[in-house]
Amino acid sequence: MNTKKVILVSFSNLNKDGRLQELLKICNNLGEVKIFDRSNRSIFKYIWDLFREKKCEYFVIDNRAILPIAILFSFFKKPKYIIQDCREMYFFEEQKTLKSKIGCIFEKIMIKKATIVLTANQYRARIMKKYYSLKKQPIVFENIRYLEIKKISEELKNKYNYLDNLKTFKIVSTAGYKYTPVEEKLVDEVSKLENVDLFFIGTEKINNKEIFNKNIHFLPKLSLEELKVVLGKMDAGYVGYDIVNLNTKYCASGKVYEYLYEKLPILAYKNIPLKLFVEENKIGLSGDNFKELIEKLQNNYEYYKENTIKLKNELETLKKNNEKNITLEILNIINSL
Repeated sequence: MNTKKVILVSFSNLNKDGRLQELLKICNNLGEVKIFDRSNRSIFKYIWDLFREKKCEYFVIDNRAILPIAILFSFFKKPKYIIQDCREMYFFEEQKTLKSKIGCIFEKIMIKKATIVLTANQYRARIMKKYYSLKKQPIVFENIRYLEIKKISEELKNKYNYLDNLKTFKIVSTAGYKYTPVEEKLVDEVSKLENVDLFFIGTEKINNKEIFNKNIHFLPKLSLEELKVVLGKMDAGYVGYDIVNLNTKYCASGKVYEYLYEKLPILAYKNIPLKLFVEENKIGLSGDNFKELIEKLQNNYEYYKENTIKLKNELETLKKNNEKNITLEILNIINSL
């Protein structure tokens, strides 16, 4: 029985964070895990509980919000191995705010101190190895996740029946709405299309009273159960990010896999990893002429839908292999030290 102690720290809520849930599975393969997340702790209780812990074999850090506390913990408790998961790829020179620049300083300190660095795709792995002058290339920990919900109440299903009354081509974005140039371009072009509705989920400060056009809709942040119901009533999923730095140019969105699992063909912006993934698997279209892309997606919908379902059926195997391979890579590196 593996009794090595693993401490996983995060400022996210485990119940609402798909990547953190997958990271926990990897940690479970390494030993006996104690997780510190923000689901039911105040910041003071969090720090108090964490620093009462004794030494651990593995200290696993999720993302950068927790880094100031994680650096102190590693200094005082001296864990044998440190694993840093870098969800994003922010560099000091690209940041515009003092807060973000300070975050980059903390991140660089921990990356240099870490035994193993995880990142979200091969493009980022190569860039980070060079930027931080790392001896080993970061391990790729892809955002393969989906909504693992088995039971949904009839009441919740009925709540969104009104979506079935829209006999249109329904596109969904689950990233909220931030008034970015790419989002504004998407809204502008969809507004000109007939028989197409576009839904933005996660827009806490926007509602349907702020009408852009009658076929543009805003929904607040939904529970995972609600999100699964709504996605099940859509025809396609949109994902894309303004290309303003290397982080967004080489984005790694888990939303692609969430859409895939719900059998939704994908409309993607021209971010390089998204474009290659969508086009190589023939599960949708990528580019910046949204009007043309949507019309092409509609006209060839059965083709893209069929390919999406085919890839969806392989998703569980991909997910398990991802978890298994990352665990093996971590253990191989540890055993080589």
